[in-house]
Amino acid sequence: MELYIYKAKDILNNKIVRGEMESENEEHVKRFLSDKYLFPISIKRKSALNSDLGEVGIFKKAIRLKDVTFFCKQFAAMIQAGISVARALEISSEQTSHKGLKKHLKNIHEEVNRGRTLSEAARDENVFPDILVSMMECGEASGTLDKVLNQMVEHFDHQLATVRKLKKALTYPAIVITVVIAVVFAMMIFVIPKFVTMFEDMEIALPLPTIIVMKASSFFVSHWLILLVLTGGLVFAGLNIKKFSSGKIAMDKLSIRAPLFGDLNRKYISSTFAGTMAMLISSGLPMLQAIEIVKKVINNAVAEIELDQAIEALKHGNTLHDALKGSKIYPIIMFSMINIGEETGALDDMLAKVGKYFNDEVQAAIDSLMMLIEPMLTIFIAVVVGGIMMAVMLPTFSAAIEIL
Repeated sequence: MELYIYKAKDILNNKIVRGEMESENEEHVKRFLSDKYLFPISIKRKSALNSDLGEVGIFKKAIRLKDVTFFCKQFAAMIQAGISVARALEISSEQTSHKGLKKHLKNIHEEVNRGRTLSEAARDENVFPDILVSMMECGEASGTLDKVLNQMVEHFDHQLATVRKLKKALTYPAIVITVVIAVVFAMMIFVIPKFVTMFEDMEIALPLPTIIVMKASSFFVSHWLILLVLTGGLVFAGLNIKKFSSGKIAMDKLSIRAPLFGDLNRKYISSTFAGTMAMLISSGLPMLQAIEIVKKVINNAVAEIELDQAIEALKHGNTLHDALKGSKIYPIIMFSMINIGEETGALDDMLAKVGKYFNDEVQAAIDSLMMLIEPMLTIFIAVVVGGIMMAVMLPTFSAAIEIL
């Protein structure tokens, strides 16, 4: 079987359509198009030369959470309006601007037309988060697919709002630190050497801070290429370290222990765990399956290890409260509320309250962090750039004092 790309005229709707299909030869593609009242304009065997760049390697555009959220909003609205699942998928695939998502939705639409359920087709296509596929399955079983999708929209919206707020808090310091590093490099390589020559001509005794800065400048000038490569390597390693299991565990441990950010991350993990578990349990998902999904949603190696241990404890007949009791991430209030929920038979309600509580705590922590960042950055710039400038100016002041 070969993969063919076709361009054809839709005779019934008077429009041009493009697509691709697997077939034994070009004649089979022509017959397929004719059966659908499509007049073939061009049919080509797919290759690297005629493939869409958007589907190749580094050019491939990732399907982000906001794309999935928009699909859920649109899809839920159509289901509520009484449109069939197959027709809603067809409309969604036509209206999305994301080429990758469009292709996946068309494949899901074809599978649904063949008689498969939405959740089965979506699971095989492997494009949506596991939590969404599982909730689709619950919605189909209970006949409340539209309500389940609206729940997912609310869930994803909360996630997106928190992530955007955190990115906004971290973008400014990241830019400032990058600029400061670039300025220090430039000063050490281009500015300080000129002062060194001037001080040598003046033949004056240099204070210790000036000597340190001059030696550092000399090192930068002699090894600037090595330092540049080393800096680039550290940045690259930092961006890719979580692709290795040992690196991911180390970074995730650091993320929950680091000053300022450690407490924020623990609260975020607690909020995500409680809110997601509440939604999954209330939808009728079994406890063990719900925890397996939550593991992927949290995406933290330390939390995953703890949840794996909790799953084993649950298999041996322990309650969720007992299974999580030894956790180093979740605070005491979490265990107390889970215990009350299990005793009263309202675990989903208690988890929902805990999730909302910690979500509010996360928002407050991010606001506090944003207030702290600006003065901390000001002090950082003053110490680094101001310290270098003061070290350079000290000999000048000393010479002026001697003259007076």
